[in-house]
Amino acid sequence: MNKKITNEMAQRVVRRKELIEKIRVLYPEKEGVLLLCAGFERDREPFFQDSSFHYFVGIDEPALVLYQPLAGGAVLYEPYYSTDRSIWLPVKKDAKTLQEVGITKTLLLGKAVAGYSSDPFFSKESMELLVEHLTVVVKANQFLFTPLSEITIESLIVLKQLYQYVPGLQDHLIDIAPLIGQIRRKKDMREIEHIYRAIEITSAAQEGAAEAIEPEVSEARVQAAIDYIFAEGQAVRAFPSIVGSGKNSTVLHYVDNKDVMKEGDLVVVDIGASYKHYAADITRTYPVSGTFSKRQREIYQCVLDAQTFVAEAAKPGMYLNHPEHQEKSLHHIAYNFFKEQGFAEYFPHGIGHFVGLDVHDVGDRKEPLQSGDVITIEPGLYLSEEQIGVRIEDMYWVVEDGVVCLTDGIAKEIKDIEELMSSLRGDE
Repeated sequence: MNKKITNEMAQRVVRRKELIEKIRVLYPEKEGVLLLCAGFERDREPFFQDSSFHYFVGIDEPALVLYQPLAGGAVLYEPYYSTDRSIWLPVKKDAKTLQEVGITKTLLLGKAVAGYSSDPFFSKESMELLVEHLTVVVKANQFLFTPLSEITIESLIVLKQLYQYVPGLQDHLIDIAPLIGQIRRKKDMREIEHIYRAIEITSAAQEGAAEAIEPEVSEARVQAAIDYIFAEGQAVRAFPSIVGSGKNSTVLHYVDNKDVMKEGDLVVVDIGASYKHYAADITRTYPVSGTFSKRQREIYQCVLDAQTFVAEAAKPGMYLNHPEHQEKSLHHIAYNFFKEQGFAEYFPHGIGHFVGLDVHDVGDRKEPLQSGDVITIEPGLYLSEEQIGVRIEDMYWVVEDGVVCLTDGIAKEIKDIEELMSSLRGDE
C-alpha cells in the first residue's frame, strides 16, 4: 500500500518533466520558470485543491506556489503563517512527501500573514520573496510559463497582483493551459481506478436516489440520500447535485432540489462523486410512480436510442463537437438523430464533455478524440410544455477501436428502471 502511494506521488515528477519537455519543444528559444498556484480555502466549503496543482504537485495544502526553473529543481513557496497552522488543521505535507514529489527546497512567500490561513489577496510584503525572484526572471528576459486560462479565480487574482508588484511581468507570461490540457486528457490506469471508484460511489447514490423517490416526497430527501452515500464512500460532490421533478426536469441545471415530487412526474437525477479528486458524472431519469406513461416511454426510448447510436460512432478521430466536421462530430450525430425523430428543437445542450479531475475536464472539444480520453455521452430531451425532461448520461473510456462504457452496470433500460423501483419499494 505504501509503495503504491509513493509511486502515485512520484508520478508528479514525471508529469512535470513531460510538461517541461513540451514547453521546450514549443518554445525552444525561451528560458524561464514553470509556475503553478494552489487553490485557497473558503469559509463555506471544505478545501479542494486546484486540479492542475493536484496533478503536477500532489500536495493537498492551500496557498502554495510551485516555482520550477526549466533547467533546475522545484521550489515550493508557502505563506508565513503568524500562528501554528497544525493546531487548527491537519497539515498534509512533510519532508517525506516533499521528497516524493521532487521538491528540492521550500521557501516562505514573504512576511507573516495574520492567523493560520491565507486568502488570495496578498500584500506585496507577504509575497516579497517570490516577487524578488520573479523580478530577476523578468530582468533576465526570461519567461514565466503558467496557465492563464482554465484556472481558478483565486489563481487569477494572485497573478493580477503579481502584475502590479513585478514590473514587466505581464509581457513575460506564456499561457501553458493548452499543454496542460494535452497531458491531463489521457488517463493512466491509476487515474481510471480512481474514476471507477467515483463511479461505484455514484452508482450506489443513484440507487439510493431511486429508493427515496416516491409521490409527495421532497426532492431534498432524494438529495439527502445521495449526500449520505457520498460521505459514506469518503467522497464529495463533483458538482451540485441535480434532482429535478416535473417541470424542474426540463431545467438543465436545476439545483434547488426543494419541490415535492408528484404522481406521474419524471425525476432527472444528475449526480457525480469526486473520489481522490477524480469525478464521476451520471444521469438517470426515474418515474415517480414507479412506471413510465406511454408518452414518457416514447421520449425516454428516443433518448436511450440516441445514446446507443452515438456511442457506437464514438472512437479516436471523432470529435465531441466540431461544426466544420459534422459527419465526425458526436454532437451533430445526436442532433441529426433527434431531427429525424422530430425532436431536435428539444435538444438544447452538447452531447458530452471530458471528465477527469474536474467534471468538465480540460480538453478541446474541437480536437479529435484520442485513446485514453474519458468522456460523457448525455443526450436529453426537454418538453417544458409537457413537463417531461429526460436525460441519460454515461461515462466512456476511449480505446483504440471505440469506447468502453464505464457506467454500464447502472440500470437505464425502461424495464430495468421499472424493475429496480419496484424491488426497492418491495412491490410484488
